[in-house]
Parts: sequence; C-alpha cells; structure tokens
Amino acid sequence: MKKLILLLASGLTLMATSCKKKEAPKQKETTTVAKDGYQVSSTGSEVYWTGYKFTEKKGVKGKFKTINVTNAPVATTALGAFDGVEFSIPTSSVWSDNAIRDGKLKELFFGYMDNTELLTGTFNTKGSEIVLNLKMNGQSKEIPLKHTIKDRHVKLEGSLNMLEFGAVKAYNSIHKACEVLHTGADGVSKTWEDVSIEALVFLKKA
Repeated sequence: MKKLILLLASGLTLMATSCKKKEAPKQKETTTVAKDGYQVSSTGSEVYWTGYKFTEKKGVKGKFKTINVTNAPVATTALGAFDGVEFSIPTSSVWSDNAIRDGKLKELFFGYMDNTELLTGTFNTKGSEIVLNLKMNGQSKEIPLKHTIKDRHVKLEGSLNMLEFGAVKAYNSIHKACEVLHTGADGVSKTWEDVSIEALVFLKKA
C-alpha cells in the first residue's frame, strides 16, 4: 500500500513539472515579436519643402514644425511600416527662418485654399515603392516617392505641382505678393508651380 501511494505521488509531481515547462516558451515568443516591430513616429521625424523663384529656379527652403501621426501600423519591416500610415500637418506650423515670408505663406498662400488648416494624407506601399496620398485645397493626389532606408531612419523625396491641387488662387496670390522679390537679373518675375518635398522619418520599436 505504501509503495502504491509513493508511485502516485511521484506521478503527480512529474505531471506538475511537465505543465510548468510547457507554458514558459509562449511568453518569451510574444516579447521577441514586439521588440522587432517597426512603427512610424512623429517624434524624431521632419518634413521639409523647397519652393522656387527666378528664371534660373533658385530654391527657397523651409519646413513644418509640427507633424501629427494619427495612425501608424506596426510592421515587421521598415518598408511595411509605411503601409496605412495617416498623418496631419498644421499649415500654421510652416517655417522658413523668415517671419515676413512665413506670414505671407500662412495668409496669402494657404489662406487662399479651401479647408487647408491641415495638410492630411496617407502613406501606402505598392510592391517596393512608397506612395504619398496628399490632401490639400480639398483635393487628393498620389505622389510617388523615392526612399532610402538606413536602420530605423527613412528618407523620402518627391515633388508636387500646386496647380494640380486646384490652387490657382493661392498660386496667383503668393506670386503677386512676391512679384518684386521673385524678379531675377533678367527682369522676369517667376514663381515656379512645382514644390519639392522631403521627409526624414524615424521608425520606433514597437
């Protein structure tokens, strides 16, 4: 009888030990996946723009001081982290290191557009490409982007034509306001319709 009791006790001990060993790997596996994720972050990211004046197309550079990432999916790759990202940028945060110019851009450029207190948009991936869908002046346009990935830092480059967003009033307004300043050595006042955009995006661990 004593032998039977000892055998039963040993069997129960082995079963309890076996159950504990099976539960541990699941916890470690979940932690590892979370540490390897990529997610677009507004912190550490910057958005720059370059407008152009004069016949020889001289660049005027600036940036937006505020970037809001409103949706950022977690992905297993840096490229995949851009698929489905949503963002907004207050146009009041435009900055070019020139207070007079910044005032004109806010009032005489963005101020002549419809519903453009915010620039909004999404990023999506198409194969190995990143595409920006930007909404400005109530109209949305797809802008293909060149990208360079280095660790968790991604550089995006593209260009847009403001007239393709129906911003004729805004373009005419800023050109008239800057007519003298945009007159080059050839006596021609020129405000170019295209604007270059560049973003330096940081991908945080998620």
